[in-house]
Amino acid sequence: MLLQTVKDDLKSLIKDTVKIEKLYGIAEEKAMAVQSHVQKELKRVEKQLGEFDIRFDKLLNLHIEGGMTTEMFKHHNERNAHQQQELMNKKANLILAIEEGKNLAERKEAFRKEVERFTDLDISDEQVLKQFLQRLIQTIEVFEDGKIKINYNLSNPLPSN
Repeated sequence: MLLQTVKDDLKSLIKDTVKIEKLYGIAEEKAMAVQSHVQKELKRVEKQLGEFDIRFDKLLNLHIEGGMTTEMFKHHNERNAHQQQELMNKKANLILAIEEGKNLAERKEAFRKEVERFTDLDISDEQVLKQFLQRLIQTIEVFEDGKIKINYNLSNPLPSN
């Protein structure tokens, strides 16, 4: 039943150009919102990294002025270095995510092709079909009244042949 619901949903969207363009538009908006969030998070992480430099300078001055022992300085510095490394790793991952997001047009076209391939095919191998659907669909929500909401995945479509 679910498979047929997905097929019918996609076929009706493809037949109605306005609806399919709306699907692609919604998917694109979602991807752009994710990119915006990632860029904001990157700015926040960069700000925090700058604060670590200031914090280190303050700790160093405090240590030089005799306001803290060498052991206390080492302890704080090690903790800060660990936190700073975590932020640097997070920054690297965010930069990667931004770079991947720049390929939105290519992903959108690949997603479009996958939707069309799916609606044109009758896949008899259940394992292949299952993998195909897992890549095409992000989430499926089933409501108490029996309605089904399908959220399609624009970020990881199958590679086209």
